[in-house]
Amino acid sequence: MADLETIRRQLSNQLFIGFGDDATSSPTRDTRSTTGDGGGAFGDKFNERLLLNVKVSEEAKAEEGKGKATKGRKVRFICVTVKKNMKIRIHKVKQGKGGNFSIGKTWSLDDIKSIESAEDTQVIVNLGKTYKWYLDDMHKKLEFLFTLVKLCRKYLKRPPKFINVDEESLKAQMHLNATYLSATEKEFTATFATMAQRPRGVVLEEEEEEEEVIEELDPIPIEPEAPSLDMDEVLNDFNWEASGDAAALEARLISELHALEAANVHAIISSEEQANKVVSQLDHAIWELDQIDEWISRYTHLLDSMGQDVHQIEVRHKGMQIASHNQKLLLAEVEAVLGSLRIPAYIVEILRTEPLDDNEGIAQCEEATRKLMDVTQSKFEEDVNNLQAVKEQIALLNGYGNQFATRLHDHLIAYFQSQAEAYLQDKGRTSKKGSLKLYGHEAIEERLYRFCRLLKWLKDVDTRKHFNLQMAYVQEMGRVYIRDIHEFIEQFKLHHMQRKLEAEGQDYAFSVPTVSVSSAASNALKSAIKGSQNNLLFANSPTSDRPGPAASMKQKLDSYKGGGHRQKKSRDSDSYTDSLKEEDSDDAASIRSHRRGGSESMGRASGIMNSLISLEVGADERMAPDEALGHTLSLLLPVIVREQNFITDLFSLHKGARLDTTGSSADLVSPASEASDEVIQNWQELLSRPREPIKDLKLSKRIQELVQGIFDDVREEILLILDAGLKGDQTFAVGMMVRVEEYTEEYKDTCHTYNLLLLEEINKKLVSMFERFLEDQIKSIDETKVTSKKRSGILSFIRTFPKFVDRVEKCLGGSTGPARRTVNQAYARIVKTMLETLDAMAQQVANDTKAAADDKEHLNIHILHVENMHHFYSEVRARKVPSLDPYVKQAKATYDVHLDAYCKVVIRKPLGKLWDFFEGIEGLLKTNTPEEVNYHMQFNKSALKEVVRKYPGKEIKKGLESLYKRVEKHYTDEEGLLQVVWRGIQEEFTKRFRRYGELIMICYPETSTRLEFTMDELLGYFSELARAH
Repeated sequence: MADLETIRRQLSNQLFIGFGDDATSSPTRDTRSTTGDGGGAFGDKFNERLLLNVKVSEEAKAEEGKGKATKGRKVRFICVTVKKNMKIRIHKVKQGKGGNFSIGKTWSLDDIKSIESAEDTQVIVNLGKTYKWYLDDMHKKLEFLFTLVKLCRKYLKRPPKFINVDEESLKAQMHLNATYLSATEKEFTATFATMAQRPRGVVLEEEEEEEEVIEELDPIPIEPEAPSLDMDEVLNDFNWEASGDAAALEARLISELHALEAANVHAIISSEEQANKVVSQLDHAIWELDQIDEWISRYTHLLDSMGQDVHQIEVRHKGMQIASHNQKLLLAEVEAVLGSLRIPAYIVEILRTEPLDDNEGIAQCEEATRKLMDVTQSKFEEDVNNLQAVKEQIALLNGYGNQFATRLHDHLIAYFQSQAEAYLQDKGRTSKKGSLKLYGHEAIEERLYRFCRLLKWLKDVDTRKHFNLQMAYVQEMGRVYIRDIHEFIEQFKLHHMQRKLEAEGQDYAFSVPTVSVSSAASNALKSAIKGSQNNLLFANSPTSDRPGPAASMKQKLDSYKGGGHRQKKSRDSDSYTDSLKEEDSDDAASIRSHRRGGSESMGRASGIMNSLISLEVGADERMAPDEALGHTLSLLLPVIVREQNFITDLFSLHKGARLDTTGSSADLVSPASEASDEVIQNWQELLSRPREPIKDLKLSKRIQELVQGIFDDVREEILLILDAGLKGDQTFAVGMMVRVEEYTEEYKDTCHTYNLLLLEEINKKLVSMFERFLEDQIKSIDETKVTSKKRSGILSFIRTFPKFVDRVEKCLGGSTGPARRTVNQAYARIVKTMLETLDAMAQQVANDTKAAADDKEHLNIHILHVENMHHFYSEVRARKVPSLDPYVKQAKATYDVHLDAYCKVVIRKPLGKLWDFFEGIEGLLKTNTPEEVNYHMQFNKSALKEVVRKYPGKEIKKGLESLYKRVEKHYTDEEGLLQVVWRGIQEEFTKRFRRYGELIMICYPETSTRLEFTMDELLGYFSELARAH
């Protein structure tokens, strides 16, 4: 506050002196409205009274022209003053380095456009220009805003715009009431009252002069002691004294002023005429310059137009030169491209007329197709390919290729048909009675080998024709294979497969089907007649009437028959020229002539150069069904492998290269001109070897479909072997499954998926047939009638099971694959059924009240279990089959339980009352102490002596002799079971003897009574009986 008071005094002393002594005596003076001590001349200080002064800071602009630019905040003082005419003004004052104050800018209260209260202590005032002032604290800000708002609303007709400023809100923030008047307002009210007492006119005149002077003054610093004006010296210049006539002085001043004005007017008038001439000449010169400028503009425009025309002509000329050069280059390039797309005339002639019946013609066609392929597959840029001339030339070349493709397609179709017919009509390939032979197809393989490269070219050129040839080959060769394999299998079934019809030899089966000899002979006769009819059918029936392959392939073959090679020319040939069409007709005639010649020559050669696969067996030699299936698969599966490899090589159904003679990677096939007999022989040797899997699933599926189309009817023939072989003895199914497993393992990691599918289907049927056989055996076990009223000895299914195991294990032959798992499951089901049958009978006796009361039936149950479990344990354990070990242990546990129960039952009679007496003591000991036993009348010492006396050693020996005879009736000595049971009885008897001695010692410690016989005597009795029998 002290600093503000000091600054206020300095401002009052230096700038605002007030307007009279009255101001100094104002009762409202405080720190905000203190005035100066005295007056002074008007030019030295402002005759204004300071109402409010606040310290503010504002943003400083960068100062230019100095050594460096400075920017920051500068300190100023905002002073609100009032003049004598009651006008309120606002001054922005700055303080110099010496402490002197100077006014920078001055505004009247009317200049305020808006007042805004900003954030913190910032106030924004628009005085024609926006000023942002920052006050020292919030209290000063509120006081400053309140004073300005109060003055503006009270003394202005049109108050400025207030932003974020409200008088009532300011009062509330300053803790003031509605009657509050600031010190500034009170000061101004007092000043107004003082000025109202003075003559108004004088004051206004002086004030107007002051305002004019102030407006002309620059904001310069006002020194505290400015020099005063000496009026005496001014009056002496006019020779006027203070006592002189003032009117005369006034008249003199006015006259001099008039003279001066007249001289000025004269000078202005005299110079006006010359000025007009100069102005007129200047106007004319300006007009001339405008004309010249217009001419220059026109000329420039004309020159520009001419330059553009010349430039356009030059550009067009240059473009025409470039276009001409480009057209020449294009013409040369097109000629070069068309030249590269031309083939010699002899190539076209070879494709049209060269025969396909000899190696030389095939080799020339291979070379021609290679050159045609090189030309048509030439790589050009996309723009070159879009040229009409290039398109027409490529279309012409493709027409040559399509024409040859049609000729090659028709030739091979005819060849496939002729070879199939030749094979079917060759009587030398017909099997004789009892002969097991399969003829190879090396002649066809050797002939078709030379077409491999042409077929690969056809695959790239026309996939449809390539597909049709595949279907034709499958259809024709399928006829040959089904006839040959059908005859082979029929010979096998009729003359070389063992048929066991005698039920006596099947003691390993729980149930044996009854088949009469006459019925078997009748079935064999029917089968023979059916086989001969089938032979007749396949030898003479046309292609369209023979049974079709699998369903999927049958549809494709039907589609091929309806469309395929019997269709007219394709749409591709429609684009050929008329000359090509005429030549096509000539070529067709030549192809037909070559086809007839080729068919005849190949038909004659079909009977030679074919390998023979046969089994060296006698005419009447027969083999077991599983062995027969093994031999059949050993012959047929390699045939299928060879045919699949041949199809793959012939039609190029592989990605990459196939194996050469050394097993390494090589080209597909040698050219026909280089196909020597040695090369073909090496290739044919490789055909019988299984190949690695094909990674392309789509291609693998396609090959499988083709093989399936040829051999699917063969699959049905192989399945008939199963029915014929298992008709008499279905245990051979196990051996057949083992054979299938062996071949499955052989072809597991190869590309021959059809073989695997065929083996899988055979295995499924074998498992199904074995399951049916097993169901029959289990049913037979369930239907076995066992009664507890009489002893049955060893049951039939218990006797049969070890033989069944022997039979099945023999068929398995040490196999550990799926067949072993199937057999193990069969063992489990049969054993479970047998044990359940025995348990069911025991449960039946336990549930029957009459049977439960009969010790004989209980005894028979124990005897039945002991005999059967002993037989099962001893026989099955001797087989040493690991999968049966759990059941052997189970049988041993059952045997031990029933043997123990049997021994306890049978020794009761020899011991008689001795047994009853000690059993009673055992009952008492469960609820009484040993000392209390003697207190019961029936168990006292006298009773003990009486019982012991009745069973001396002789009596016990006599009872054991009767017991031995009884046991001998129960068990035969067939399997040594009698001695085993007798040993068990001996152990039980001796255990009882020891127990009875212990009970006497415990319950009757003071008595000397003991059993009438000793342990040695008892053992002697048992040994004597055993030796005697």
